[in-house]
Amino acid sequence: MNKFRLALVFVVVSTLFYIGALIYYEMAVELENHPEIENIGGPPVFTDLRLVLITTIVAVVLCGILLKYSKEDDTGEETNNRRQ
Repeated sequence: MNKFRLALVFVVVSTLFYIGALIYYEMAVELENHPEIENIGGPPVFTDLRLVLITTIVAVVLCGILLKYSKEDDTGEETNNRRQ
C-alpha cells in the first residue's frame, strides 16, 4: 500500500470517527437539556441485530475479496522506462 492510499484511508477513517463523535455529543447534550426524552429513534420496525451483523459481515467479506483480486492496469511501460 503506497503512501497516498494510506493517507486516504486515514482521512476516511478519521472523518467517520469525527462524525460519529459529533453525533454522540449532540445527542448527549440534547438528552441532558431535555430529561423527559426516554426513547430515541423511530418505531422499532426492523431492529433485528443479527440481520444487521450478518449483512455487515457479508459486505466486509465481499469488499475484501474485491480489493484482493482487483488488478491495476499495468502494461509494463513504467518498468521498461525505468530500465532505460
